[in-house]
Amino acid sequence: MARTETIHNMGIRLTYPDVFDHPKGQVSPMAFGDKGDGSYFMMYSYIAMSAEDLKALSSKSGEGMSKEDALKVADAMGSLLVVIGADSSLKPEEIIEKDKMHDASPDDFIETGSYGNVTYYAVIDHNNDEQFTKEIKPEFAEEFQVLQKALIEALKNADYVSPSIPGAELVGKTLKFETKDIDGNPVTSEELFSAHDVTMINIWATWCGPCKKELEELGKMHLRLLEKNAAIVGICDDAAEKADDCKALIAEKNITYTNILPFEGAGELATEGFPTSLFVNREGMILTYPIIGVPGEISEYEKQIDALLAGESADTAAPAEASAEKKNTCRVLVSDTEGNPVANVTVQFCSDITCMIGKTDAAGSASFTAEEGPYTVHVQKVPEGYETYTDEIAVPEDLSDVKITLSRE
Repeated sequence: MARTETIHNMGIRLTYPDVFDHPKGQVSPMAFGDKGDGSYFMMYSYIAMSAEDLKALSSKSGEGMSKEDALKVADAMGSLLVVIGADSSLKPEEIIEKDKMHDASPDDFIETGSYGNVTYYAVIDHNNDEQFTKEIKPEFAEEFQVLQKALIEALKNADYVSPSIPGAELVGKTLKFETKDIDGNPVTSEELFSAHDVTMINIWATWCGPCKKELEELGKMHLRLLEKNAAIVGICDDAAEKADDCKALIAEKNITYTNILPFEGAGELATEGFPTSLFVNREGMILTYPIIGVPGEISEYEKQIDALLAGESADTAAPAEASAEKKNTCRVLVSDTEGNPVANVTVQFCSDITCMIGKTDAAGSASFTAEEGPYTVHVQKVPEGYETYTDEIAVPEDLSDVKITLSRE
C-alpha cells in the first residue's frame, strides 16, 4: 500500500511507490533540512542486508556488534539518493562549487520540483553507485537500481511546500488523554485544561540540565499565571522509571503545578529536544508552534501566553523562527575497550538551552544536527554488561566526532 510522507523541514510531500513497502534491503532517510544558508539537504541510504540479518548483527545479548560485523554493515551501506534544494538562480555547477561537491558533475543533477525561489534536485553519484552495486549481491544491486529510479519519479511527482519549523504540524491538534499525576492519582486532559483559558505544557526530564534549571522560574510564573486564568502542566518524560527523582526535583524547586506521567502519544510532542513547551486552550487544542529549548528569557513563555489570552492568532503569537545559523552534524561514536562498536547506548547531546537524545546504531554511532555553539555529551544509559559512564564530554567547536569508550563490568 502506497505510503505518503511529509518531510516538513525539506518542504516535500511525497508518496512512496509500492516497491518501498517491503524491500529486500533497508532504506534509511535522513533529512537535515535547512543548512543555514537557504539551501536544503537530505540523504537516502541503502543497506544491502535483510532486516532479519541486520537485527541479528545488532542484538548479540547486549554485548554490541563486533568490529567485523560493523564492517559488514558499513560495506553493505551506500547512498541511494541525495536531495538538494538550492536557490533557483544557481546552476548545478554553481551548487557543486558552493557546497564543495567536487566528486559530482552537473549531469548528476535531476531537477524534481520547486517552491518559491528554491529548486530541488535528486543527485546521483554515478561513480560510487557503479562501484557499490558491483560489491553487493545481485538481488540487492537490482533492487538498488529499481528503488533509485522509483524514488526519483516519486520526487518528480511530489508536492513542494514551504519548509516548516519543527512542530508546526502540531498546531490545531487536540490532545485528549487519561494518565496519572506524579503521585499516582488518575487525571484526564479535560480536568487539566478546562479550568483555564490557556495552559502551558512543559515536557521535561530529570536527566535534562536545561529543563531542571528553568523549573524554579516556571514555578514562580505559574503563580502569576493563575491570576490571569492560565496555568502550567508538566510532563516528566522519565517519571515512569525515575518517579522519586522527579518528585525530589519538584519539591526542591517548590513546584505547585500538576506534573503528570507521559500518556499514549506524548512522545510525538517532543521530537526535537527537551524541554519542549506547548500552549493549549480549554479544549486541549494546541494553539502555536512549540518552543523547543529554554528561551533566552523565561518571560518569553509569559509573553506567548499573554498574546494568546489577548486573542491573537497562532500566526502572530507563534515564536519567530530561529536565526539561520550554520548547522552541522556531530557524530558520537561509542566503542568498547577493544575497539568494537557498542549499539543501543542512550546518549544526551546538550547545550545551555536544550537537550537532544539519541541511541547508537549498529555501528556504534549516534548523530545530532545542531547549530554552531557549545555542547556537551552525556551517556544516559548503557546496555547490560557495561559499566556506567559518568563523564561529561565537551563537544569540539567544529562539531567533529566525539569518541566514547565503555568498559565491561
